Amino acid sequence: MRAWTVDADDIRVAEDFDEALLHRTPEIDSFLNLERDDKFIVIGTKGFGKTLLLKAKRILYQRKTKALCLPTNTLLDKPIGDKVLGKEALAFLAASSLPWSKLWLTAIAAATLKQLEQTDGLKVNPRLARLISDTALRGVIDHFVRLLDFTPSDLHRAANDTDGHLVPRLRAISTPVAIFIDGVDEYFNKHIETVPSRASVAGELAPEIWHFAQLGLVEVAYQLRRINHHLKVFAAIRKEAYARLQTTVMGQQYRGSAVDIAYPIESLREIFVNNIRLEKADRMVRPERLKADPIEAFLGRTTITHVYTGVEEDAFDYVCRHTLLRPRDLMTIGERLAALRPDERRNEDRVKEAVNQAATEIAHEYLMEIAPYVGGLDLPGLLRRLPGHILARDEVQDLFSAVDPQHVFCALYSVGLLGHVQHDWIRGEAMQRFLRPGEGALQTEGVLPQATHYLVHPVLSDVIGRVNPAYPRRIDRVNVVGHGRPWLGAPPIDFAATSRVLCVLAADVLGFGELMRAGTDAPVRRALEEAVRTWAKDAVCAETGAGDAVLIIHPDPVALAATARHIVDDVYRVPGQPRLRVALHHGAVLTRRRESDGAAVVAGGEAVLSAVRAEPHVEPGQIWATEEFVAELARQPSLWRTTPVAGPGGENRFNIKKGTEADLWVRLYRLEF
Repeated sequence: MRAWTVDADDIRVAEDFDEALLHRTPEIDSFLNLERDDKFIVIGTKGFGKTLLLKAKRILYQRKTKALCLPTNTLLDKPIGDKVLGKEALAFLAASSLPWSKLWLTAIAAATLKQLEQTDGLKVNPRLARLISDTALRGVIDHFVRLLDFTPSDLHRAANDTDGHLVPRLRAISTPVAIFIDGVDEYFNKHIETVPSRASVAGELAPEIWHFAQLGLVEVAYQLRRINHHLKVFAAIRKEAYARLQTTVMGQQYRGSAVDIAYPIESLREIFVNNIRLEKADRMVRPERLKADPIEAFLGRTTITHVYTGVEEDAFDYVCRHTLLRPRDLMTIGERLAALRPDERRNEDRVKEAVNQAATEIAHEYLMEIAPYVGGLDLPGLLRRLPGHILARDEVQDLFSAVDPQHVFCALYSVGLLGHVQHDWIRGEAMQRFLRPGEGALQTEGVLPQATHYLVHPVLSDVIGRVNPAYPRRIDRVNVVGHGRPWLGAPPIDFAATSRVLCVLAADVLGFGELMRAGTDAPVRRALEEAVRTWAKDAVCAETGAGDAVLIIHPDPVALAATARHIVDDVYRVPGQPRLRVALHHGAVLTRRRESDGAAVVAGGEAVLSAVRAEPHVEPGQIWATEEFVAELARQPSLWRTTPVAGPGGENRFNIKKGTEADLWVRLYRLEF
């Protein structure tokens, strides 16, 4: 078995399995202990190694027991493809897990009795008899898939015959039989749609199918243990489905039969180290350190410096912080790092680049995985609006009112992509906390925990940065965001200022200095001030400065674009036809109340900086906007047209930084009506 194996499906036969890669927690040990048979369901979300653990159990069984293991030609019985159902079947199977229990019992009984050659003389209905006599059907899944094509009435008859004829024979078997089933969740993935019930090309879809198909298998596996201890069914089930069993009267018994895969940070470190040890010595940066410190040998360093805070972070902690704390994520990052030559891996920036690329891959995959649960929410809209990776509570409240994202925030929290600061009573200090995948209920409604600050998971950094260029520019210089890291307090904040996500207009008059020298600037000043008073009445705040500069803050992009056009026109009517350059942006704005009259005034913010920096690049007499403003404008009906503006040298971006500032790349669009 090679290092950094992401998918346990690569383990096809027992010889492919390397037990050294299987990290044994106490609960996993109890599951793999052949002297115990009380644990037979493996539960977990995607990426936690359910398939690997189930294959380990199968290999132990076939090596160390005399049990007949099913399936016989592969390690696990697993359906292939995606299953959808007709309306009649949907109505029957989406009501509860009971029909699924009957269906699984029939499939297991038929496959087991056929393998033991104990089907002679069975007196069952003709359709079930044909299923049992079909020699092409050998495994449980073979029979299960065919049973799904039965009509509800046929399934009723099959269930009755199973209870009356097949189950008595199951009670009598004396040969140990172990059945291993995986992948039921993937077979019904199409049913987890945002619409409760809708048609597909091939049939009908309903999310209840995905849940009940798995729950029925758990119920049958539990029941079979009680009727014959020689017959054992081991199955992998998604944690999201298994959670429903916890609310039933049998919830406690079912929970005692399951192993819930969860790895503390120390276990994840050991999993990472075990994979490093599978690499050849010539792939190490410092091979002489392989025995003493495998991570140092692999990366060539023990720490990685956080570029913004200067914190010297443990190298593995840096890697782990860019995962969702799943073994699969570590395999993804490890594979990226292993692809670098040792001399490349010696370079800290190359390590960071590889880790961040892998983190983006993890994020994209996870967002697709959770899409069925948050697909009805405007998640992309929220990501485009997030001002930064650390959000104060008032910023979250402002975003609530901006895009109705309350359920979006709750969904992000429940799936582990939004964390919060909480007081750790054990350590006596504030800590950062993210739920792990599967730890929270996958739902779009709920309540965010009370906190002073909320944290966006590091795996989303590049995903958000691509659609929201302002996001990576608001960097916390104090805290490194990550699960389990201490919260060192917020950076200095002007508490008199309020942060909101708004639209910004920045403009100035071209050649105003020459007008001043010629003594002809007064009409322009009056025209500009009058235009702002006339057209910016509904703005949050509107300011003119130095006679030729305008700054307007407004919540409505369409209204602000119209204001820009009117001001340009009014100023142009002044003798000499002076022309304004106008830049529009959308993002975080700080405002405060002026003590003298309580009026709102601008106190700063990323959106103000971006608009002011973009304005000098605008062609005189035109209105240009950033892609953030264009995206906000597109959310409302309007007749405004936007045309991309080519940057210097034909590039599609402008670097609007000033002087020695850090690069500030933006895409700009010309607005026309």
